[in-house]
Amino acid sequence: MMVFWEGYVSDEAMGTFAPIVVYWLYAGFYQVLPPLDSYRLHTRKEEEEKNLVPLWSVVKGVLLQQIVQAIVAHGLFLRKQWAEQKCNPWEITGSTQLVAVCRGSESESSVREQRAVSGVRICYGALRAQRAKRVVLFDPENERLSRKLAEGKYGSDGVVEEDEVLLDSWYRQRPLVEVTSQASSSEVTVQPSLPIQIVQIVIAMLVMDTWQYFVHRYMHQNKFLYRHVHSQHHRLVVPYAIGALYNHPLEGLLLDTFGGALSFLVSGMTARTAVIFFCFAVIKTVDDHCGLWLPGNIFHLFFQNNTAYHDIHHQLQGTKYNYSQPFFPIWDKLLGTHMPYRLLKRAEGGFEARLVKD
Repeated sequence: MMVFWEGYVSDEAMGTFAPIVVYWLYAGFYQVLPPLDSYRLHTRKEEEEKNLVPLWSVVKGVLLQQIVQAIVAHGLFLRKQWAEQKCNPWEITGSTQLVAVCRGSESESSVREQRAVSGVRICYGALRAQRAKRVVLFDPENERLSRKLAEGKYGSDGVVEEDEVLLDSWYRQRPLVEVTSQASSSEVTVQPSLPIQIVQIVIAMLVMDTWQYFVHRYMHQNKFLYRHVHSQHHRLVVPYAIGALYNHPLEGLLLDTFGGALSFLVSGMTARTAVIFFCFAVIKTVDDHCGLWLPGNIFHLFFQNNTAYHDIHHQLQGTKYNYSQPFFPIWDKLLGTHMPYRLLKRAEGGFEARLVKD
């Protein structure tokens, strides 16, 4: 999958900073909109009277959380990069030519040769099915690898003889990959096929929802944590977009940063897939806090967990319900904390999300 930043910025740098940029762009978009009183879930008077923290304090709190997130994300990507390098026993680079020779007769038409450049697909799935046992490397541009070949480390003919266990491990992790360039010419990252990336994103969404539900709910149930940590977020009784990540630093670390890291690791996604996932998660979170019920909003159409759903949680009588965030209300429905609502039009304009108790 080609991306617009390829060749300019590494996937790891994009995964670290793109969600921050997207947050301020999307939240800033809502901030500069006209009042839109006909679509607000709360009046401007309610926002001024009920919210207990000024805008500048919210901005400062969000920036602090994002600094911590950037540090953790950078460390996480470095760790993943190191792990992936260990899974590249042949030191494949952007200029490496690969010839995979199958276990059978070399005269068979099963020898595959591809040049590993950005955007060229190398079907390791087919090689795995053919049980390739030898890989021939040739890299005219990589002096380090060429020197090792000349020294006979991999055999004078550049043939890498590896045992079946190592090959099997390589194939399991790379059933169908796409070689993409990195900022470093000595490294290469392999991207899963698009269906696999979609599955990874769905897994990450479920992991993030699970983590955030139970941590979020516990912060409400534990009086000490609520009073000294989570109550900071609820000082915005009337949510607005820029305040989506306004949290106590400890909550930002536990709820959002750790939840994102866990989603990334469990799903097995690459840094490139993580850019898409984290930017989408940020947009969804900002939209859930925007305080507007705009016609045609795709998040309102495709997600039950949306702006009005989360607004119920911010209301004083709804704080023990609708903990789920940011994607699906699954855990609320399974564990009895789901609070349905009706969206009513106010006489003075706008909407009201009103709880519907049994």
